[in-house]
Amino acid sequence: MSDALDRWQVERAEALDSLDSIHGKITGRKRGRKYDTKHLNRALFVALAAEFQGFCRDLHEDAAIHIANSIQTVPGNAKVVPVMLDALVRERTISLSRGPSRDRRLDKGNADFSALVTDFATLGILIGDELKARYPAKSPKWERTLKALNDARNGIAHSDTEKLATSDRDHGLTLATFRRWRSSLNGASDGMDRVVGAYLLDLTGTKPW
Repeated sequence: MSDALDRWQVERAEALDSLDSIHGKITGRKRGRKYDTKHLNRALFVALAAEFQGFCRDLHEDAAIHIANSIQTVPGNAKVVPVMLDALVRERTISLSRGPSRDRRLDKGNADFSALVTDFATLGILIGDELKARYPAKSPKWERTLKALNDARNGIAHSDTEKLATSDRDHGLTLATFRRWRSSLNGASDGMDRVVGAYLLDLTGTKPW
């Protein structure tokens, strides 16, 4: 597995587990204390969105590093150089007055599905198409989960009562929903790791992880 997936399954999982545990200690896993529970629940969703976005950034960087390293380890691989050059051009824009500036959507906004498609495309990876081809039944569910999570996260982060009401009505911003969405993103992270790894093997001729 990639370093990104390892971090998701260990370091990032531990962070989310600790919040789940704190939730249980405060609430006693009992219904009630509606105000306290509401705000604890919201913290869970913000953390889940942040950790998954971190995973996506890590996976993108792991892929970029493997492509860069393959130029040295696989001499004469004509497929790699155009991808590398295109990624460099699209990833950084150079201004004489401001210097280099990153242009990766995962660094500036939510890890929504369109951001994943856009950013991985800089490395030549059609991640949306690859996920749908390999996981035709699961991929749409992952995409729906990610949209619902980011909608909830935005409502919480911006104190948008209308968005929060919609998210709560449609999904229920509860501990059970957090766990269900987390389980879905566990599947998505594993799927992303596999399709990116397969693409890199085909592109460079060497296993990335």
